[in-house]
Amino acid sequence: MSTSELSAFALYALHWDERDQAVTASFEGPLDETARRTWEAPPEHDWVRFHLRFAAVEGVEVRGWSHRLHTGVEQVSVGERVSVTVTGEGTDVRFTSAPAVRVGSRTSRAGSL
Repeated sequence: MSTSELSAFALYALHWDERDQAVTASFEGPLDETARRTWEAPPEHDWVRFHLRFAAVEGVEVRGWSHRLHTGVEQVSVGERVSVTVTGEGTDVRFTSAPAVRVGSRTSRAGSL
């Protein structure tokens, strides 16, 4: 997914797997009519949660990590790899990796249980 496509969703977790040199970024957000078709969601679903896996991670720099929302993820192609920057209030994480691969997604209805 491109940076502009990711900007519509909130990053809620980063999972670091040092054994496989991978990072999984988890996002969620509302679905509009266009996004509902993209995610092949039923008409009653208005929320999506998905995970992107960055493999072959190198050059990790963590200058800050915060639980605050409004954290942006930016990807820039650098040859066959991507340069990834995760920034927000109190957050500054950078690394390079293979391009992201979607490893899971789920749509649902937003609301209280």
